[in-house]
Amino acid sequence: MKIKLFLLTSRSRLNRVLPSSFLILSAIIMAASPLAAQDASAILDKADRIFELDRVYSRSTLTVTRSGREQAPQVMEGYDLESSTGIARSLSVFLAPPRVAGTAYLMMGDDLWVRFASTGRVRKMSSSAKKNSAAGSDFSYADMGEGSNSFSTQYQASYDGEERINGTSCHRLILTPSPGEQHDYEQLTVWITKDEGHYLRIQYSDKGAPVKYMDMEDYRLVGDIEYPFLITMHSLARDSVSTVKTEVMEFDSSKVEERFFNTAYLDTIR
Repeated sequence: MKIKLFLLTSRSRLNRVLPSSFLILSAIIMAASPLAAQDASAILDKADRIFELDRVYSRSTLTVTRSGREQAPQVMEGYDLESSTGIARSLSVFLAPPRVAGTAYLMMGDDLWVRFASTGRVRKMSSSAKKNSAAGSDFSYADMGEGSNSFSTQYQASYDGEERINGTSCHRLILTPSPGEQHDYEQLTVWITKDEGHYLRIQYSDKGAPVKYMDMEDYRLVGDIEYPFLITMHSLARDSVSTVKTEVMEFDSSKVEERFFNTAYLDTIR
């Protein structure tokens, strides 16, 4: 705003020297700056509609491919239910194969508990442990547990231009943690389709460098919201890709029960 004010209050002699086109361009640039931030927030809010579904049940298959070799698919069920106080809660339970059956992740707000199938023990994960690989995949424990948290409530967005991803025209936004928020990644870069307003790719950065990126595809209607039924995480640190393919997705589902969202329930999982 200082530059614009200077141009408007400069002496008439300076105004005669500067071309009118320069003055117009400067005014446009200055006027566009605050709008860019507003537009970034609006774009992010639209994409975040996938997090508006509540009482969600899902059944998915996680497949890890490492160095070109596909590992045994892992079948899991997911339950998401917002608490009466607005806290996001999610439970993921692995059903197969036998070596992981009974593994479960319970996320309530910022707290994460894991039930390990190998021991049957339940452990609350520390903030640093949340970055560790979940089920040997390229998803971290935090990634698996935070699926019901919208980005717009946790991050500040800035517009970073346009880019085509896999032939699709996208808005590119830079997300940084909101003041007071603690996150496992210091920055996210998100690509949101210009036409549909869908998340297409999310890149995760830590310590100043990208560490992995996630592609979101095969959007289908669930109620009145389009949800990605195919999510693929690509590691940038090793030759590894992890894919979550959703077979069943229900919102306002009777399969989601309040009793699932406490640590005592984890002890009953077999």
